[in-house]
Amino acid sequence: MTPYNQSYTTSSVFLHLAKLVSFDTQNPPRKIDSSSDIFVYLQSSLPGFSFEFIDAGDGCLSLLAIRGNPELLFNFHIDTVPTANNWHSDPFELIQQGEKLVGLGACDIKGAAACMLSAVNQVNGDVALLFSSDEEHGSSQAIKKFLEVNQSFSKVIVAEPTLSKAVVAHRGIQTATADFLGVAGHASEARALKDNAIHKAGSWIQQATDWVSQQQQTVENLKGLPFNIGTINGGIKANMIADSCELKFGIRPLPGQCSQAVIDALASLNNNLDSSDLTNIEAGFFGPCLPAANQNFEDAMNAGKSFASSLGIETGQAVNFWTEASLFSQAGMTAIVYGPGDIAQAHTADEWVAISQLQTVENSYLKILSA
Repeated sequence: MTPYNQSYTTSSVFLHLAKLVSFDTQNPPRKIDSSSDIFVYLQSSLPGFSFEFIDAGDGCLSLLAIRGNPELLFNFHIDTVPTANNWHSDPFELIQQGEKLVGLGACDIKGAAACMLSAVNQVNGDVALLFSSDEEHGSSQAIKKFLEVNQSFSKVIVAEPTLSKAVVAHRGIQTATADFLGVAGHASEARALKDNAIHKAGSWIQQATDWVSQQQQTVENLKGLPFNIGTINGGIKANMIADSCELKFGIRPLPGQCSQAVIDALASLNNNLDSSDLTNIEAGFFGPCLPAANQNFEDAMNAGKSFASSLGIETGQAVNFWTEASLFSQAGMTAIVYGPGDIAQAHTADEWVAISQLQTVENSYLKILSA
């Protein structure tokens, strides 16, 4: 470990980030409310702002901080994933290692919040900041609740690790559950080969993976359809024919691609299956693509690029990971994703963010707020 760079460890970004990292906001367990230390700190660090909490319940809430009469909204999630195994330092203590800062959430995405806390205290521009607590929960109830009650903004910058470039397009996310039925019986019977629900699920898996591998549509630098079966459950014991089987899977549709159409296509894969074997595919969590499918794709893409250009932010490539920017897009807002850090460092042991990226983003915020 290299010694601290004193010129940076005494900077306001470092000091804010050290405090933000010190607050345990792991999600789960999502033990947070309006009186939690991190919300107290955020409010104390934003003199001259008005504050409003928007609470969706179960630890899913947002703090809206406003100064002046802003038209642009900045969004930061302040929760983190649980600590991964094999950290080499205290995850809740920010440390410097050469040109990077290590700490839980430093990359995803407390680093961006620290940049903003530093920037807003150096300039007096109008600004709206939304700090949400449940992005890592996987249901995005805080943002959905905010969008239900607040339609004041037409543009938003959502902070996520994008290598300090504006992202205007990313994949969506759709989870689903597929149920298969079999006919119970003794495993010695020859009919077990066809009547076992797990065997039927296996046949569908082969067809599904073959079909997915043939999907070669492209959007900018993104190609194909990521598909993953996360769990499979069925049967009771080895000498019984399984009469039911359940699969949970996820897909990552391309921008402009309808996730329900993909599910319908997967549900129609019934070669070697009776019509009653695959009884149902039920959609689970849905996160729209960016731009959202209810927007004109080309118009929304051009609006995002024009927005980034007007802010002096370089546009980067489309990304595979999902963000809550798509929810703002679905609500009709022009949304871009922008922040310090590399997504490859998110959710890892010894999570880190480059100091140079923090400096770039802080300077961007200062320029935007001074305009």
